[in-house]
Amino acid sequence: MKKQKVTDIFLYRWRYVFGYTLLALLYVGAIIISALHVPGGLSQAEIDMVNTTNHLNFSVEGIAVTNLPFHLLQLLFFKLFGVSLLTIKAPAVILSIASSVAIFFLLKRWFKPSTTILSLLIMATTGQFLFIGQSATVGILYIFYTALTLLFATLILQKAQNASIWRISLAITTALSLFTPYFWYINLGLLIIALLHPHPRYFLISRKHRKSWIVPSAILFAIGCAIGFLCYKSHALFYNLIGINSLSFDIVANLRTLYYTYIRIFPSVVGNQITPIMDINAMVLIGLGLFRSFQKISSARSFMIWSWLILALALLIFQPSLTPIIIIPLFILLAVGLESLMNMWYGLFPRNPYARGTGLVLISMLIIVMVVGGSFRYIDGYRYFPEAASRFNKDLSLLRKNTAPTDSFSLLVSKEESPIYEALKKHNYHQISIIHTAPANVGQTLYVSHSVKSQIPQTYSGHLSSVIVNDHKDGDRFYVYTSDRK
Repeated sequence: MKKQKVTDIFLYRWRYVFGYTLLALLYVGAIIISALHVPGGLSQAEIDMVNTTNHLNFSVEGIAVTNLPFHLLQLLFFKLFGVSLLTIKAPAVILSIASSVAIFFLLKRWFKPSTTILSLLIMATTGQFLFIGQSATVGILYIFYTALTLLFATLILQKAQNASIWRISLAITTALSLFTPYFWYINLGLLIIALLHPHPRYFLISRKHRKSWIVPSAILFAIGCAIGFLCYKSHALFYNLIGINSLSFDIVANLRTLYYTYIRIFPSVVGNQITPIMDINAMVLIGLGLFRSFQKISSARSFMIWSWLILALALLIFQPSLTPIIIIPLFILLAVGLESLMNMWYGLFPRNPYARGTGLVLISMLIIVMVVGGSFRYIDGYRYFPEAASRFNKDLSLLRKNTAPTDSFSLLVSKEESPIYEALKKHNYHQISIIHTAPANVGQTLYVSHSVKSQIPQTYSGHLSSVIVNDHKDGDRFYVYTSDRK
C-alpha cells in the first residue's frame, strides 16, 4: 500500500487558500464591527469631514477642497442610503479593505506565503490599523495611496504582466493623491530617490521604457493641471495642500508627541487615538526588520522602504499627527522582522525536525499573543478607557433609533456637532429644523442635545416629555420637550 505523503492531504495542499480566505473574513468582519461598535461614534475630526461633504457642489469653487475623492464617495453614500453612522464611515471602510488587498498582493510579491499570512494577521488585529480603517478622516487616504503606490511600483519593477496597466494605475494614484495634503512632498521625494537608484531609474528614463511612460505622464499631467486650476481659483486649497500653515515648529513638543505615540508604554490618548499605536512585540519585530533591511539597503525593496521611511519621519517631526503616513512602511518592516526571525531559528537547526517544530510552536504562540492582545486592547480601550471613549459622539444613532424620518421637530444642537444633523436633514429627516439658540417658547416638539442643555430656560421645566439616554457617563443625550405637556 502506498504511503500517503503530507503534500497529498487536501487541507495541506489548500492551506494557503484557507488561510487567505480566513484572513479576509476576519479583517472585513473586524473593520465593520469596529466601525459600528468600537468606538461606535464620531470624533470631531469625522464630524468636520461631514461638514465639508455637506457643502460640496459641482461648481469650480464647490469642488476646490482637499481630499476631494473621499468627500465625493461619502456624498454618494449619503445620496444612495441616507445619513447614518455606517454611511458616514463607509468610505473609510471600503478604502481600508482596498488598502488591505493592496498590502496583501504587495507582501505576497515580497515575502513567502507563510510570512505574508502571519504579517497580515498581526496587521488586521492591530489597534492602529483598525482605528484608522473605521475613522472617516484623512488618515485612511494616506494608507490607501501609500499601499497602491508601493504595489504598482513593485509590479512595474518586477516586470509583471500588463505593465502598461500598472503604469497608468500608478499615474492615476499619484495624481489623485495630490488632493491630500503633503502628498506632493512624498511623491516628489520618491521621484528624486527613484532617479538616484539604478534599478528604478532604468524603468523610468532608459530609452527602452521612455515611450511606455507617455500615456501615464499625460494622465498625471492632465489631473495635475486640473488640481492646479482649482488651486488658482481657491488659494485656500493651495495652502491646505501645501500644508505649510499646518506645520508645527515646536520641535520639543512634537518629539514628545512622537514619544507618546510610538514608544511610551503607559496608555494615553493622542488625537482621539489610544497610544502607543503598536505593542512592544510589534516594535521589536519592526526594529529587527529595520536592521535587516539596512543590511540590504542596495536592493530596490529596502531602498524603497527606507526612502519612504525617511521622508515620512522628516514630515512627522513637524506634523506628528500624520501617523498614518508611516504605517505601511512599519508593517512591511514588521514582515521583514518576522521573516528574519523565522530564518534565523531555522538556520540554527536546518536538519533537526524537533527544533524546527519547537520554533514553529514558539512563533505561533507569539503571533497568538499579539493577535489576541491587540484585539482586546483595541476593544477594551475604546469602550472602557474614559479619556478615549468620551471623545466619540454616539448621538446620531441614538436619535435615529428614537425618531422616524417622517417626524417633525426642532433640534437644538451645538455648532460643533451640527454638521451631522445638517446632513441628516438634507438626506433623511427633511421636516426637522436645526437651531443653535433656544427659543423663548417650546413651540413644536423640541429635542435638546446634551452639549447645549445649559441653554434650556427655566420656563421649559413643565414641558419635559422624556430624556433619551445611553449607557455611558453623561448619558442624558437628548431632552425632549413638547408644548402640550400639562
